[in-house]
Amino acid sequence: MTKKRAWTIFRIIVPTILSLFLLTILLEHTSFLTLFTGICIFLFAMTLLQESFKILSGGILDQFLDKVANTNFKSFIFAFVLTTFVQSSGLVSVIAISFLSASLITLSSGVAMIYGVNLSTALSAWIMSFFGVKSQISLYAMPLIVFGVLFFINKHKKVKGLGLFLLSLGFLFLGISYMKEGFENFKESIDISQFQMQGFLGLIVYVLIGFFITTLTQSSHATLTLAIVALNAGEISYENSIAIVIGANVGSTIMTVIGSLNSNIEGKKLTATHVFFNIAVALLAIVFFKYYLWMTEVGAELVGIASDDLVLKLSLFATIFNIIGVVIFYPFISQMCTFLNKIIKVNPRKSHIEQPVYLTESALEFSDSALEVLYLESKHLFKNTTNLVSRAISLNSGDIYTEENVDELISRRNRPIEMNFDEEYQNKFKGIYSNILEFAVDASALSDDSEISAEFMDLRRANLFMATAIKSAQTLQINIIKYAFSTNEVIKNEYDGIRKNLLRTLRLAQALIEAQDNEGVKELIEELNYNVKKYDSISSSSLDSHIRYNRITDTIASSIMNDMALAKSIANDLTHSSEILVYHMNDKLGDSSQKLIDEEIHKDLRV
Repeated sequence: MTKKRAWTIFRIIVPTILSLFLLTILLEHTSFLTLFTGICIFLFAMTLLQESFKILSGGILDQFLDKVANTNFKSFIFAFVLTTFVQSSGLVSVIAISFLSASLITLSSGVAMIYGVNLSTALSAWIMSFFGVKSQISLYAMPLIVFGVLFFINKHKKVKGLGLFLLSLGFLFLGISYMKEGFENFKESIDISQFQMQGFLGLIVYVLIGFFITTLTQSSHATLTLAIVALNAGEISYENSIAIVIGANVGSTIMTVIGSLNSNIEGKKLTATHVFFNIAVALLAIVFFKYYLWMTEVGAELVGIASDDLVLKLSLFATIFNIIGVVIFYPFISQMCTFLNKIIKVNPRKSHIEQPVYLTESALEFSDSALEVLYLESKHLFKNTTNLVSRAISLNSGDIYTEENVDELISRRNRPIEMNFDEEYQNKFKGIYSNILEFAVDASALSDDSEISAEFMDLRRANLFMATAIKSAQTLQINIIKYAFSTNEVIKNEYDGIRKNLLRTLRLAQALIEAQDNEGVKELIEELNYNVKKYDSISSSSLDSHIRYNRITDTIASSIMNDMALAKSIANDLTHSSEILVYHMNDKLGDSSQKLIDEEIHKDLRV
């Protein structure tokens, strides 16, 4: 038997045996079966809740981000409220990472959101304590599930989303009910209270238990609920439940780490913040555990919590635990950002092949962030495209960004620039281009909004124009090197004209996608289109005259005419691509610019 076959059999047999073993335990001990059923329903409800949020928020998040995330405090409150609403610190952390990766929020706002996410856990503990264990929560679950299903079968998207939201809340309550019942019945079969541990060893052991439960469930809220229900049933001690809360806080970083694996450098900075903050706050609680307990007792007396009401005391501890962390770290957000920028930097790659800067899998979670990162990556590729075109006509890429007179600059660039165009294409264009097309297709497929899907396809088309321009430039480069620096003044002058006109196009197109005002956009579009029309005004009569007087051969004249056509094609493609890119910014530029750009995009476009 080969090793591969033996490993395949092992992977099938072992999980099967473990599953049968687990099934036997669950069937023999109904309390275990009830508990695990409750946990599974709870986790399923969390998934439904997240999906309902995506449906209800689709296409509107970016519309109010400028209002709710333009200061650190607003970002903090936004994350606190949102985490309370969706009951998932991991999801909101991933949202923060995806929007930071898309440059829709600043790093400081992202850090503030992480702090808000953590504080929300305390509020969730109070909600669970009051409604989860102090009432017959299954009664709330039933009408929510009934109305949730009725709304969910509706064809209207938002009504369906509302139905999913109600259904998820119903399942959340039902899951908690089953967990309560499971713990209450435990003593009939297995009394897990005998495993309670006191002292420092018990603290560390139960911190690790909280960490591993959260790692497995991918939900600190689920672990917190489990601890509250188990404490209410007397299955774990008060101190052990506190330790589980501390461990759950650290375990909540796992989902953020997983969500950032494919994020850009900014997303990784936010992940580092989440991990650092949660571990630091947990270590503080472990080191000063007795003082935290003392503060909880004092706080309980002040707010009127009964001395034997351990469930509410646990919620109070979670509040104190998180507030202390926020109070310590919130004032130093700017210092945290400076520290992150210093220690987390892009590592230089051994390969010369450029990779996408903005595209991340986490950005696909929301159409808003997906659209923004696709736009930013397209701008990145457009810059690479103009640089490659400039090199193809023997100009430095920096010539695009100077204000030096075109005639004077071309006269100075009087030597051919030898470059391996295929290699440059592979290194600077192909990889990013392929990723952009794949990302655009995936994002469009995941979006339920037809208008946003159309924008994804428009940006994809902008990149297709770039690819066409690159192919034309590759062909043009051959004759630029061959003829543009000829000792024959007639040939040189003709190719100088081609180079000058293309340089003007490169400058105008690059300026267009960076334009910030309404009038600037209109002027640049008019100039670009005027520049393209210059090729149509070129008459072949001058070339005929040069042939007649033996200044050039008919073969050379044919090459010049073909290269003029290639240059016009490049100018057209770059114009169309830059118009589509600036069209993406039309909401910020005003209706008149939108109308003008829209007319230009849909006029004479070549697909």
